[in-house]
Amino acid sequence: MERKNYRNFSYLFIIFALFCALFTSIKVAMSSDFWIDDKVAGLFAHVPKSVIPFFIQVTEMGDKKGIGVVALLALAWLLLKQRNYVGAGALALSVAIGNEVSKLLKNLFVRPRPDLEHLVDVKSYSFPSGHAMVGMIVYLMIAYLLMEEAKSKAAKSTIAVITAILLLLIGASRIVLQVHYPSDVLGGYALGYLWVVIWILLYNYFKKREK
Repeated sequence: MERKNYRNFSYLFIIFALFCALFTSIKVAMSSDFWIDDKVAGLFAHVPKSVIPFFIQVTEMGDKKGIGVVALLALAWLLLKQRNYVGAGALALSVAIGNEVSKLLKNLFVRPRPDLEHLVDVKSYSFPSGHAMVGMIVYLMIAYLLMEEAKSKAAKSTIAVITAILLLLIGASRIVLQVHYPSDVLGGYALGYLWVVIWILLYNYFKKREK
């Protein structure tokens, strides 16, 4: 019964992510305004300047260097300790290809960055947020592989909570630093989540074939 409820919850999450991905993509393509861009960005505008250095550090966790270091550590753990070669391959390919897909989508939608003072350097287009999308891919994939090895529900819950907080902070940092619209982050989350679902399905398929 518990497994059935978990499966139903997963399906609902996939449907919600699909809706968010389609909704944000269509509205950006039509150059329509987002309600959340005004309301959410307005809330983040009141963030004290004293916390800006913290968010600059957080945003590094979704940047190339941060993701590269975390991914390499995870790959070392999968290859050397767990001997999970299928998991290592799934992680490496999902992140590498996902990063390229993120770049392609940016060049497809060509949405300009917010017309605000950018508190960190940015060079690419705005939608979707690469930090949100690629961050979702790497950290959610690692969380899934960690939870697969976890022995207790408490350990799995801890991994899930830490991952969720980290991803939310990375997304928030892009808005606080004024380099993304909230809709960029929402679209990045949704697209990244759907990408992870595809790779988890591939991972489980090839893992069964390996056995």
